[in-house]
Amino acid sequence: MALFRNIRPYLIKICILCFLCCLLLFPSTALTGAGNGLSLWFHQVLPSLLPFLILSALLLSTGLSDSIARHLAPLLSPVFRCSPSGCYAIVIGLLSGLPVGARTIAALVESGRITKSEGQYLLPLCNNPSPLFLLGFISVSILNQPHLRYPLFCIVTLSSVFAAILLRPKQSNTPESPIDDSQKPFSFSFVLLDSAIEQSFLILSRVGGYIILFSVLANLFAKLPLPAFVLACAGSFLEITTGSAALSALPLPDSLLISLITGFVAFGGLSAAAQTKSVLAGTGFPFAHYLLTKAIAGLLAGILMVVYLRIH
Repeated sequence: MALFRNIRPYLIKICILCFLCCLLLFPSTALTGAGNGLSLWFHQVLPSLLPFLILSALLLSTGLSDSIARHLAPLLSPVFRCSPSGCYAIVIGLLSGLPVGARTIAALVESGRITKSEGQYLLPLCNNPSPLFLLGFISVSILNQPHLRYPLFCIVTLSSVFAAILLRPKQSNTPESPIDDSQKPFSFSFVLLDSAIEQSFLILSRVGGYIILFSVLANLFAKLPLPAFVLACAGSFLEITTGSAALSALPLPDSLLISLITGFVAFGGLSAAAQTKSVLAGTGFPFAHYLLTKAIAGLLAGILMVVYLRIH
């Protein structure tokens, strides 16, 4: 472990320099990848996430989230064993997807509404691909299986829930700050709205940067002299949108294709992980735990999809 810590800075430097060399050696490939990433961000990510980010920030700043959390707590708290504010994060995460779920949890931890250990537990549960992405893009555009929309959504969600419960961190021995469940009075002003819009665009600009970088990386990786199946799986591991499209273009049996894409979607890809890491800055969450939980969720999702397809 100590050896890895010593060589880690050198490995990062080597990777950055290799990436720069690839950009200089294959400029057209890099340009195509950057264009694909920018198009994905502008046409899909920006319009689908911006309203949720603005509303989530506004709900938290106005105090309306406290009221929503209290109404949801009797229903969700016994199921997920979380605080009322944690119930609010679950609903926002399920409705809007990543990285809005992660950003909501970070904001709740920073404001003292939930503890760090609860936020660490809820993070992989609340930070999945959005319902629109699963129900529309993956089920219809990629798999061409509209009848699998809701089974796919349920399997991806349940696998994340199971993985989060399975790897739920133990409570720390050191006392944490108490959760602030006091009712915050509702207050609205255009200053709060302006701040919510500004924060949302800042988050989305960082998300766009990661999407573009990973799209370029996936395009460069596709140039390697490896079997098409290996390249498609590696592309899905890096960035699920372009990777799933590459997998769907291969002559694979439907059951294998659907199960593979379901597993990769539940994991989310390294691009989504980088976006999540970006919006969690300052929370101190152990990110290795999040990656392990999402990897287990991906494995569970693939297995559950195999079982579902055999039953049906």
